[in-house]
Amino acid sequence: MAVEKTLTAKNINEALELKAKYNPIIFAGGTDLMVEHLRGSNLIAKFDRPVLFINYLDELKGIKEDENNIIIGALTTFDEIIKSPLIPQVLKESASGIAGPPIRNIATIGGNICNASPSADSLPALYAMDSILRLKTKGSERDIKIKDFITGVGKTTIKDDEILTHIIIPKKDYKYSFYKKIGTRKANALSKLAICALALKENNKYRFKISFCTLGTTITRDEAIEEKFITSNTLEWQNSINLIQEAYSNIMKPRDSARSTALYRKKCALNLIKYFIEHICTK
Repeated sequence: MAVEKTLTAKNINEALELKAKYNPIIFAGGTDLMVEHLRGSNLIAKFDRPVLFINYLDELKGIKEDENNIIIGALTTFDEIIKSPLIPQVLKESASGIAGPPIRNIATIGGNICNASPSADSLPALYAMDSILRLKTKGSERDIKIKDFITGVGKTTIKDDEILTHIIIPKKDYKYSFYKKIGTRKANALSKLAICALALKENNKYRFKISFCTLGTTITRDEAIEEKFITSNTLEWQNSINLIQEAYSNIMKPRDSARSTALYRKKCALNLIKYFIEHICTK
């Protein structure tokens, strides 16, 4: 018997059964998926499989918190993220730069993650905040760091029988946060470059976390660099700006594209690192 081209689920358990049986394309807001479909991209070869509509699953919607984490349902829209008092400001800022209000009312954070675009606006903040993704199957679930989930352009480690259900953001007391998107417009434009930079104090030591989009095939973040420049006094960062820029310059691998040149992206990224460090030192 032929498989239906479109499938719907009434609850998460039914969705997981259909995912395990047919490995369908997951469709929630569809804002990224339909663009690829209309563009005729090779990615749309996936449509040889049925499409599973999950946008009505209330179990995967909403934002809550516990003692240690902020927990976001994968079907939560970016408009809901912007309006929630629980969401860190830096993620709100990145969400505000995504397309326009009509798209933000439909587009989901889970879709933005699973699309695995190196220019996705939400990803630098999610990487810098050490976000964890919860993936569920019919009989089990697993948590994976977002940096281990996305492996390349449009590529993730999600399994055929899994659905992303929640995004978990560990609570941290960030002393300073900074987000900047470089594009042709503030919104309704893909990023030429975006940076998320955070500074926090733990055990009487200061550390920064910096991540970029569009400087490689995935989000660019290097924890070894961050560890190297842990300090007891943020003024030491100002004295080390050139060394910090050099360290990041060595790992940046931007490419020329229709939106920007590799040289422009790299120069902007290094200047934004300097801007971030200088502003920390004035706090």
